[in-house]
Amino acid sequence: MKTLIKLLLPIALFVSCEEQKAVQVLATTSVVADAARQLLPPEVEVTALMQSNIDPHSYKPVERDVHKIHSAKIVLHNGLHLEGKMTEILEKVSLDKPVYAMSDPLKSSELIRVGPNVFDPHIWFDLKLWESCAKGLAIFLMEQFPEHRAEIQKRSNAYSAKLLNTHNSFYQKTNEVPDSLRAMITAHDAFSYFGKAYGIEVKGLQGISTAAEFGVKDMSSAANFILETGLNTVFTETSVNSKSIEALKEAVEQKGGAVRLGKPLYSDALGEKGTPEASLIGAFEFNTTQILNSWK
Repeated sequence: MKTLIKLLLPIALFVSCEEQKAVQVLATTSVVADAARQLLPPEVEVTALMQSNIDPHSYKPVERDVHKIHSAKIVLHNGLHLEGKMTEILEKVSLDKPVYAMSDPLKSSELIRVGPNVFDPHIWFDLKLWESCAKGLAIFLMEQFPEHRAEIQKRSNAYSAKLLNTHNSFYQKTNEVPDSLRAMITAHDAFSYFGKAYGIEVKGLQGISTAAEFGVKDMSSAANFILETGLNTVFTETSVNSKSIEALKEAVEQKGGAVRLGKPLYSDALGEKGTPEASLIGAFEFNTTQILNSWK
């Protein structure tokens, strides 16, 4: 028995040390984590608190997550109350360590207002807007990692070029589509900035938060919109329950129309690690391919 204890003790200590390992850069969402990874050299580890398919609106950190937040060197989040249930924790942590919101560089005039002092937080699918956010993040990261300043600046320039090229490419493609066809319906209002940037009329069954409820009036209005515009596809989202869109499909059929469910779009979370959609640009290109195909 004593021999067994001696053998197990180093293993237990190793596991304990691994569990307590400090996090260098902790990002709340996969979208924010991707931005940090694009800018930082590989030797700086970036950890995402929420993995793929996680809804940040309703996410409530468990004890393990709170430990990660407190052990991190710096914490990055989206801001604009996207991570609604984490707001208090982030405010407290900011008293002890650098905490940065991706939305900080944006002016209120660039944001979509949805109420008194309340703004839509889904800023990342306007790639031109996100490019401004990424530039601001690069400045912050250069301050936190001065030894990597030159590398971060180089990567920032390259990432800005990628974002703007992807933005311009899709903008040109949408301009080739008649105005009457440029419309889409999703589970919740995660694509308002996207619609504004690329001239697409976007409707979501739920509000900007997935915690919002949709009612009979919302369903009927959306169904009428589909029949009026001739939309043949509605989209679920990878991080949102599909029941609302499935109910909408049934509502359209009850009114004598027909609509199909498109492949789920990436909205509040990116794709699985190792897939092209694990990056914002990859997710954007996946989404826009599905949307363009739905208009054909």
